[in-house]
Amino acid sequence: MVGRWAPLFVTFLLVTGGLSFLWSAHTRNDQNEQLRMAALALNNPLPSVDTDRGELVARAGGCVACHTDTANEGRLLAGGVRLDSAFGTFVSPNISSDAQEGIGTWSLEMFAQAVLNGRRPDGGHYWPVFPYPAYALMSGQDIADLYAWLQSTAPVSTASEEHELLIPDIARAGLGIWKSLYVPENYRPGLFVERGEYLVEGPAHCATCHAQRDIVGGVSDRRLSGNSRGPDGSKVPAITAAALQDWTVDDLMFYLEIGMTPEGDFSGGHMATVIEHGTAHLSPEDLRAIAVYLKSPANKES
Repeated sequence: MVGRWAPLFVTFLLVTGGLSFLWSAHTRNDQNEQLRMAALALNNPLPSVDTDRGELVARAGGCVACHTDTANEGRLLAGGVRLDSAFGTFVSPNISSDAQEGIGTWSLEMFAQAVLNGRRPDGGHYWPVFPYPAYALMSGQDIADLYAWLQSTAPVSTASEEHELLIPDIARAGLGIWKSLYVPENYRPGLFVERGEYLVEGPAHCATCHAQRDIVGGVSDRRLSGNSRGPDGSKVPAITAAALQDWTVDDLMFYLEIGMTPEGDFSGGHMATVIEHGTAHLSPEDLRAIAVYLKSPANKES
């Protein structure tokens, strides 16, 4: 699969990179306005931040699971988790509060730019293995609380490792146009009716991990119908209402809490880490909200 799709992806990004350079002058004002509005939304109307709630956002969002190498007893948020893909192996970076190796010197605006728009502090694009197409839907309060918690964690001076990719780094230049195709508009009040839908589509990014991807790694169909390759190389199952028809809401809650299926099997691979260091820490109310949404008619294959 790698040999088949990686060259197409490189070609796509190199071609769109050239177009992106020409297009950037036209869109720069719009992007700056988007960032300005995001910063205003984060700083002005919000009540005081809550670091305890920020930890729950981090758990829901997979920050701990993806940025802590628990398999090798790595320190909290120090990075080093290897994520398999058709384009090579990505290695999660250090996002602890360390000033040199982590994000300790980042401002809230820098953090919002990364989460909402996939932009590094230097203006470059992050690879979309960082699920900012889902995080773009997060509320300003969640982003502010998450930022506050990350900055409250212990600094870890472990340097981030380089990715081991089959595509050249110059291909990042094409991600500007890639984002225009696959990154939704930022969160706005009233976007989601149900709490469960917000969690599944936004911070918990179930709709990113359990959706089909096209040849350039984009998710255009977010119906939770599964895909053939997850971050640990294994198949990712469908979690549509039809696929979960034999599961009850309580079954789903129990699974998200301890990883056990109705048949008595236990989740393995990356999902086991997501549960242990993520969803197991969520409130019963949030677990129920996710389960109810996954079982709802809104989550069905069409």
